[in-house]
Amino acid sequence: MRQILIVDNEADNRNNLKVALEDENPQWNIITASSDSEGLDVIKSRLKTDTPIEVVLTDLVMETEQSGMTLLKEAVRIDPLIMAILFTAKEKSLDRYAAFDYGAFDVVEKNILGAAAYREINVKTRAALRYREQSQTINFLRRYFDSKLFESIIADPSILAIKVREVTICFWDVRGFSALCETLKAHPHLISDFLRDYFDIAAATIFEHGGILDKFIGDGVMALFGVLNHKDGNEQEEAMSAIATAKDLRERFNNLILKWIKKWNFYTQAKIEIGLGCGIATGEVLVGNVGTDFRDQFTALGPNVNFAARIEARARSGQILVSKGTKVRVESNIVLYPAGEISDIHNIAGVFELFSTDPPRPG
Repeated sequence: MRQILIVDNEADNRNNLKVALEDENPQWNIITASSDSEGLDVIKSRLKTDTPIEVVLTDLVMETEQSGMTLLKEAVRIDPLIMAILFTAKEKSLDRYAAFDYGAFDVVEKNILGAAAYREINVKTRAALRYREQSQTINFLRRYFDSKLFESIIADPSILAIKVREVTICFWDVRGFSALCETLKAHPHLISDFLRDYFDIAAATIFEHGGILDKFIGDGVMALFGVLNHKDGNEQEEAMSAIATAKDLRERFNNLILKWIKKWNFYTQAKIEIGLGCGIATGEVLVGNVGTDFRDQFTALGPNVNFAARIEARARSGQILVSKGTKVRVESNIVLYPAGEISDIHNIAGVFELFSTDPPRPG
């Protein structure tokens, strides 16, 4: 349900506009406020919920001749994604250029708030909602894709359509993280700040190698290779990129840990042992934007995703394990070593060989 806020100090005006919009858009939840301060309170309170105000429709002249401008400027500061439409019958009080400079989506001039004005506000509110959706989609995409790929996606959104593709899936997880949280439970900022640094280097490393950041899962990371650059016969290159990413991220993570251990040691006498485990598998998955009206999510689905996750669970601290499917695509360029077998994979029957990027440990 779309969330619309009408702000007008004239009760008849705001109620009539509310009724007119509800008649045309029964799926909208329309809230009213009688002043700029009351409207801002609504915006602030709803921003903390799952149903923030999406479009605010405000009269220009209320307590002062610039009340609407005050509301507009502050609303956009509080929530940059909010769409604001300013309406007024006092054209001389309106500085149209200032309104757009403050972030107004549109302006409606009205002499009498009647049917024609209602229709115009209705049409422009619908347009504002569409624009907001596009802005949210663009912001969502920017989180997952490297800037070099972003323009290609905007130019051809069909790239994100759900399709069956052969991709290489990578999972990472921090070994020893639960123990670290327990050790530093009195200093949660030391955990959250570390995670922020870790996620930053993970995203940067994935992007540098042409991968897609699928999601962060607690202290874990999931990435995909071979989605946007998918071409027949290109699976070898994408699998190699995944392994190169895992090696680079392991090195960067180890350097990050050296920095953070110095900080953690100021707050605990306990020995801190922490490392990164990685699992990689290549195979067919269903991949694309599987979002809903409430949440966008670009991800991969299918048994091979579960397979990669289970491989990651087997990896020791600092270890990179790959499936046989990945190995056969890279073995002409990368030396891999036998690392045991795995059989307890949900929805995948059989015994599967695992391989490591590093030789076995002595003994």
